Amino acid sequence: MANFNERKKSSLALRFIYIVALIFLCVGLCVLGSFRGTGNTYELKVQGTGDAETPTVVFQLNKSVKEKNDEGEEVTRYYRLQHVYVNVGAAYAKSGEAITLRAEVVASSGSSASSSGGRRLELTFSNFAPSAAEDDEKALPSDAYYRWMELSSTASSSSSNGWLVNTYSYVKLTSRSANVLINEIVFVGEKLVSNSSSAESTGETVIIPASVYSATPLVGQTPDEAAENAKALIDSQYLPSLDNSRFNRLTASETVSMMTIAEMRAGGNYGEGNVYEGERVYGAFGEDILAFGTLIFGMSPFGLRFFPMLAAAGALLIGALFVRRLTKSDKAGLVFAVLFALASATLALAGVGTPLMLGVFFFLLSLDMCHRFYAKGMDKANFASAWPLLISGLSGAFAILIHGAFIVPVAGVALLFGAGIVRQQRARRYHLDLAIAEAEAEEAPAPQAEGGLSPAKKKVAHVAAEYRNKTAIAAITFGCALVLGAIVFALLFALPLYYPYVKMYSDPAAPSMNIFGLAAKSFAGGFVGVNAASDGANAFNIFYSMLRTDGTAFSAVFGAFMNPVAILAALAGLAFAVYNIVRVVKAKAWDKTERNLLRRTLIPFAGLVLALVTAAFAKEAIVFVLLAWLFLFMLAADAVSDFTAREQRTGKTCRVIMWVGFGLLAAMFALYFVFAAGLPVASGIITAIFG
Repeated sequence: MANFNERKKSSLALRFIYIVALIFLCVGLCVLGSFRGTGNTYELKVQGTGDAETPTVVFQLNKSVKEKNDEGEEVTRYYRLQHVYVNVGAAYAKSGEAITLRAEVVASSGSSASSSGGRRLELTFSNFAPSAAEDDEKALPSDAYYRWMELSSTASSSSSNGWLVNTYSYVKLTSRSANVLINEIVFVGEKLVSNSSSAESTGETVIIPASVYSATPLVGQTPDEAAENAKALIDSQYLPSLDNSRFNRLTASETVSMMTIAEMRAGGNYGEGNVYEGERVYGAFGEDILAFGTLIFGMSPFGLRFFPMLAAAGALLIGALFVRRLTKSDKAGLVFAVLFALASATLALAGVGTPLMLGVFFFLLSLDMCHRFYAKGMDKANFASAWPLLISGLSGAFAILIHGAFIVPVAGVALLFGAGIVRQQRARRYHLDLAIAEAEAEEAPAPQAEGGLSPAKKKVAHVAAEYRNKTAIAAITFGCALVLGAIVFALLFALPLYYPYVKMYSDPAAPSMNIFGLAAKSFAGGFVGVNAASDGANAFNIFYSMLRTDGTAFSAVFGAFMNPVAILAALAGLAFAVYNIVRVVKAKAWDKTERNLLRRTLIPFAGLVLALVTAAFAKEAIVFVLLAWLFLFMLAADAVSDFTAREQRTGKTCRVIMWVGFGLLAAMFALYFVFAAGLPVASGIITAIFG
């Protein structure tokens, strides 16, 4: 009956772990970001020294639309153009250079703004690095990519509220500084009851339908082909959101990932003299997965962030199951799951469209599978029994291919594999001794079997051969999966990114690097790579602000703000681990209890040390700082499980403290949720908190 109750409790705890992971995933997906993408892209060229004219795309705006009024009568409505918005994907210039886009609202396709009484609109921004000091009012925006920005009138004293499309029905778009990749352009205005400039507005803000009138052909293109390509600028029309929350806006690191994916889609197309930027820190495998997300959900924030969020939920689940098996405590696994879910920073980092969480997931999976082997060994001397080592080795290889610096913590997994081999050899010695003792205990000579051996002696030979084969199969499976898997898959995963890598690391016109050299560059990026865009925060900072935006009424701060209660739990777990290690070391004799205690403490403690050491020299070190936090949560979960399981007053008091801690953890998570999700709050509140 007692065993039945224990199994029932274990099953219930396991269900709760799954439920926590599912809730974490659902909440994360709900605040992940917009589904709206910008369709295909178009590279707008700048005028070269030998060009006869400036490369231009001319749009023709619809002058009117027929619709039914409230009385059901068909009426004609006219348009007044008020805003021109663009969504820029990249500027192919050196970091820090000023880039200018110009739109001329004109009366005819062949006229200019100055000659036709139209208006010249411009947008000037800095390519990544700010062109002036942060506190300089004249500083150009350096976060112009993959968000909507308005082209403003160059007329200093203009009082116009727009331009009547019936008169000004053409818009000419040019780049004044460098070749620019444009995702989309949108013309926004209002409907009018007549075609008079003083006509009454209906009060409805709309997208003014537009078509490509003409586009300057490139070398080898016909005018029709050029115009057809330029249709990519208007293939995803929707009212642009100027909301400053991350729901519609990417962080700096996400911008780099999106640029890389855009160049993947562009393939071998390149512009002579273009300066290309892309992901130089995370490896090709991570970018491939992100690209797959955009393939499913479009070039949108949700598409970019989908698989990282999925990986985060997977990391929560794998981590909880690992802690459960390591400590042999269902409660410890559940506590880890709760700490992971409510730490706030984990939710924030899970919603970042970079390979960060993908690396964490594959590493934890590698660790968990290797620990299965360490704890139980192999059932049989065949490759089917070595499946945990196969998954462990491949997952470790994938983690390294996502970020080269994962080679350090994965080396820790390899050490755990070595410890598992040692334990398996001890099991060999044990079973071999039993077989030998059985053979020596034979009172009378047994009939000889094939090969001249008695059944007992044959058993001795069988045990020796079985464990010899187990060791060989384990070493081959894990070693080949990890080493050969890393080499083979490095080349395979680099193939989709061949063209982006050639554009970044070599000369697209005459590549000097093959796929092997490009794959090596991708691997080394985890140690030496530097992206043009950076979140500019210290990865070791508990309060890691990734994006801050200010508006007139509402603003958003998106950051990995660690829950203070989770911090206290982590520190308590660390203190408990140090105490256990000192206690075991000082023990005069180690029995099974001391060995188990050391084992469940030393593995996450060693992981913590390796993660922090890696973070000290790795690029984008926040992934390893996050890993360090997760190991601290493992130690905290073990401490909670240990103290709450004690008898009498100590255990009862600790159980009360645990539930109070859970309540405070949930309360602080609720307070930090707006920051973890990047939701807009009143600007006054933002200013009061952050200054």
